[in-house]
Amino acid sequence: MKSLEYIDYFTAANPGYMTLNGTNQYLLGREEITVIDVALPGEENIGGILAQAEEMGGKRIEKILLTHIHRDHCGGALALKKRSGARVGLCALRAGYLGGEDFTYAGGDSISYDGGELAVVHTPGHESGHCCFYEPRQRILFTGDHILGQGTTVIPPPDGNMAAYIHSLEKLLKLKIRLLLPGHGPVIHDPYGKIQEYIDHRLLREREVLECLGEGRNMIPAIAAKIYAGLPSPLVSAGQLSVEAHLLKLIREGRVVREGERYLLAAKG
Repeated sequence: MKSLEYIDYFTAANPGYMTLNGTNQYLLGREEITVIDVALPGEENIGGILAQAEEMGGKRIEKILLTHIHRDHCGGALALKKRSGARVGLCALRAGYLGGEDFTYAGGDSISYDGGELAVVHTPGHESGHCCFYEPRQRILFTGDHILGQGTTVIPPPDGNMAAYIHSLEKLLKLKIRLLLPGHGPVIHDPYGKIQEYIDHRLLREREVLECLGEGRNMIPAIAAKIYAGLPSPLVSAGQLSVEAHLLKLIREGRVVREGERYLLAAKG
């Protein structure tokens, strides 16, 4: 993080299969600190963020911005607000979710911090209200769960939407980006390579789903077992959710039909 001005992070102690080494909580600013995502409400995490802010020279935490409403990104937001007096913001599509937010934002909005500006980039797919934050002066994108530092993110229906996810990835290619700072895992130094890798990966999975249907594998568990062979047991359900997300996309496109629990290739006209 030495190449970044006024930006640091504190990783929450919530490692796991889905969270990798834990949730990266980013701190931006000089004296007035803005925090992106707060994972845990306990003293170890809240105290760690406050100590990190003080080490940066921050006199107080002014704002808390949330990439999305999954608990490993917003679970400690209200606790940090109570300790620091910061104002909490989240996507306008999720207004009222926390019951204690102070403001909302939408794609295209600009949010100031003590050091520059952040542009809100609405990136639905993993979660319908997911937002990335783009710092144009340093050409940095805070990606939340939209792009991870290692592996890929799950797209969990019914709120997760594969078509929206792929479109959100494509949208990022239009930004001038130097670094991706993900919600989990290490900094990504090849942003366009990683974004294209994610797009290609999803299109590959889509082809594999169609191939499975062509082979007579018509139910989600059977499809997931084929294309996600070897997944650790805690990730099997995540693989099945992503298969379902692909199938729902294909149904909307008229390429697949559903009959009860079975999915079939649509008849060609």
